[in-house]
Amino acid sequence: MATQQTQLIKDGKLTSFMVDKMGGMKTGFEPTGSGRRQNYKFAPTSRMRNTFIEAGEHSLDDMLAGVERGIYAKKMGGGSVQPGTGEFNFAVREAYLIENGKITKPLKTATLISTGPKVLKEISMVGKDMALAPGMCGSVSGAVPTTVGQPSLKVDNILVGGGN
Repeated sequence: MATQQTQLIKDGKLTSFMVDKMGGMKTGFEPTGSGRRQNYKFAPTSRMRNTFIEAGEHSLDDMLAGVERGIYAKKMGGGSVQPGTGEFNFAVREAYLIENGKITKPLKTATLISTGPKVLKEISMVGKDMALAPGMCGSVSGAVPTTVGQPSLKVDNILVGGGN
């Protein structure tokens, strides 16, 4: 099946899912061309394709200005997501402390922990600095290349683990 553009969330509401042919037969949802696998040794399953958040209208300075104390996650690392619950943890490879709207000092380690549905409700601003990057999606059907991307996001509340 040919891939297609699949908008998962529109105006803050879940509108679609990544659905492969078998998943569509089981759930009744229309397939979206999301069935992927590493090679013939793996059964295909619904997987990420080129997945991104569209750009918004805010500058990074706009987002930082309202933060009394927080972290600026400049570069993200690997992580994992629990498919059934949406629970995730992602390593931050480069992080800085934000104090009174200004980036102040580097942090050694940080991990962001939450659930997909919860963190989506905590996004209050979306930046205009959208960028794409190559990545890998690992699952029961192997590791497949994908493109990921997003602009800067202001997340008002998320659990941060790590130390300075």
